[in-house]
Amino acid sequence: MDDVARSWWKEHKDEFLKDLGSLVAVPSVSKYDAESKDYPYGKECKKVLDVMASIIKGYGFSSINDDNQYQMLTWKGEKDSAIGIFSHLDVVPEGPGWKYPPYELTVEDDMLIGRGTGDNKGPALAVLYALRYLKEKGWKPKNSIVHFFGVNEECGMQDIQYFTKRNAMPLFSLIPDSSFPVCYGEKGVMELDCEADMGAESALVCWKSGVASNSVPALCEAVVDICFDEAYGCLKDVSNIEIENENGKTRITAHGIAAHAAFPEGSESAQNIMCEALLKLPSLPECDVRLLKSILKLFYDYYGEGIGVPLADDISGKLTHVGGFSYIDCKKRKFVQNINIRYIITADYDKMVEDISETLAENGFSLTRIHNSAPMYVDRNLPIISRLTEICNSYFGMDMKPFVMGGGTYARKLKNAVGYGPGLPNERSVFGPDRGKGHQPDEYINMSKLENGFLVYVEALVELDKFCS
Repeated sequence: MDDVARSWWKEHKDEFLKDLGSLVAVPSVSKYDAESKDYPYGKECKKVLDVMASIIKGYGFSSINDDNQYQMLTWKGEKDSAIGIFSHLDVVPEGPGWKYPPYELTVEDDMLIGRGTGDNKGPALAVLYALRYLKEKGWKPKNSIVHFFGVNEECGMQDIQYFTKRNAMPLFSLIPDSSFPVCYGEKGVMELDCEADMGAESALVCWKSGVASNSVPALCEAVVDICFDEAYGCLKDVSNIEIENENGKTRITAHGIAAHAAFPEGSESAQNIMCEALLKLPSLPECDVRLLKSILKLFYDYYGEGIGVPLADDISGKLTHVGGFSYIDCKKRKFVQNINIRYIITADYDKMVEDISETLAENGFSLTRIHNSAPMYVDRNLPIISRLTEICNSYFGMDMKPFVMGGGTYARKLKNAVGYGPGLPNERSVFGPDRGKGHQPDEYINMSKLENGFLVYVEALVELDKFCS
């Protein structure tokens, strides 16, 4: 099957690129609107669902749009029981720092560059092509196969919750939004909002840092009511900032290194860079000094110590946390801070929230909102976990082991679901640490990775159908 499938892929490579280009061209940043039935996640998310529906139907599959929440391919098998595949077509905002057009597919050697190429439009399409290949070759599944394409994975997963309320749970599901070989567990994901009072003497006129909760901010902008000449004299030699005169006040822009909140190592928060720069200003009011020092204390590390929960376990490693986005609410004169936490599978949730709340209060912040997504864990000793791992290792010539990660995927909203590629362990971006990965500028995926993923998915779907029969 390997040689035949590989030849088929190469014959259809141009079609794949055309399809992926049509998906990448849609800036499908999800914006949840509970009141809108036509556009519950915005017009661009509705548009990307329509584009995918056209692709699906063009390859002979049936597809439904369920209230513009998601698009779902259904391949009826001999039985009503189903195998699930869950992908998403929404993306995080493009953010700053792109050298390539974010919403245009750029093919450069083996790289496919554009927002969503790796997370998750490219992998979603690779699985669709695996289904297309099996269908064209006459394979008939015993179980039905459903491929879910959502548009709210990056900011709430309301779409998958809509699905689970209206559909029977698949027997087993693959989530092509991870790495090979098999991700059998995911840390809990907690998103917090907190706020602190702006002092009456504050010199902070405006502040905006970050674009999404689940990204380390690459850009932070602030305007301070401090004489430009003074600010420039103090900060002109500080790295990674820009200083501008704005009607007698000072605008400062700080540049960091973005990363996915689940994998913050190697990143550098632009918010922290801004705080450190502003603290060099001798005339900064004491209320601002306290606020900026508190922010640095909360986010000086990635492993929970700053927020009072330095937790770890043998199953899932260390808890991680980042300051996702922050801004000044000018009407309330409040500093609003978002925190994204990936907590360990064995954590005591209530105790963790209590400890975080106490630490925030000690630093002048009060907790205003919590959104929690509980951890996911599948028994790694299931025979299908071993078989899925064997398939990956046979194609890649590696000895990869099943793992637990900090990333949050649709797997946490399902039963018997695992992350399954198409990434590989310890991959590095050819652009360096600040560009090229998911949630970073110049996001890309290698065409060869999608080809290998396609081959793995072809064999894995056949094996999974046998396992569930």
